[in-house]
Amino acid sequence: MNPRLSRPTLAAVTTVALGLGAVACTGDADPAPSKTAAGAASGGGTGGAAGAFPARSSAARVPAAAGGQAASRCHTSELKADVQIQPDRPGSAMVMLVNKGTRSCTVFGYPGFGGLLADNSRIDVTTARVAQPGPPTQITLKPGTTAFSGLAWAPCDKSDTSCRVLSGLVVTPPDETTQLTAAVIGTDGKAVPQLTVSAAGLKAGTLQPSNQGVLLP
Repeated sequence: MNPRLSRPTLAAVTTVALGLGAVACTGDADPAPSKTAAGAASGGGTGGAAGAFPARSSAARVPAAAGGQAASRCHTSELKADVQIQPDRPGSAMVMLVNKGTRSCTVFGYPGFGGLLADNSRIDVTTARVAQPGPPTQITLKPGTTAFSGLAWAPCDKSDTSCRVLSGLVVTPPDETTQLTAAVIGTDGKAVPQLTVSAAGLKAGTLQPSNQGVLLP
């Protein structure tokens, strides 16, 4: 005959079982993080492909666009460039890259530059990069929006054999290898037909989301 549990013994067993059940419920309410969440927390940089003007920093991250998809870089065909000459600052201009496309895209770094002669042929112009007004920042350009950069040079006398007389400028967007012809204009919007650039060439600042402080001293 099986022994029967006394009432005190039965009460003790019940108390232990309830205690174990309480521990299990606490664990279920606070589960360990999933592998997906852990991976998202760790993050990771996205290296950009190296282009002619300039190679992107491997630490640059592509910002997320609408719908959680990463915006890819702006291509030359999606942009237009205006170079606005500053009348009160000889040898100074503001470069404006405008997204003329229908999608958001990114720019990062410095634009590249070349010159146009009177016969519309292209000529190389030495360009030094200056971190003005600060280091490169990745910019997401929505359709119709603009990134800004400063451009500076030393004007020269056309009679000087080392002086380059330019009828225009071509611009290479960051990471691209093809150029677009810039509209060289004054602050009044009228075309500026000629630039004189000394043998020292150009100085270009970083692309920024605002025009504040981009003009080079």
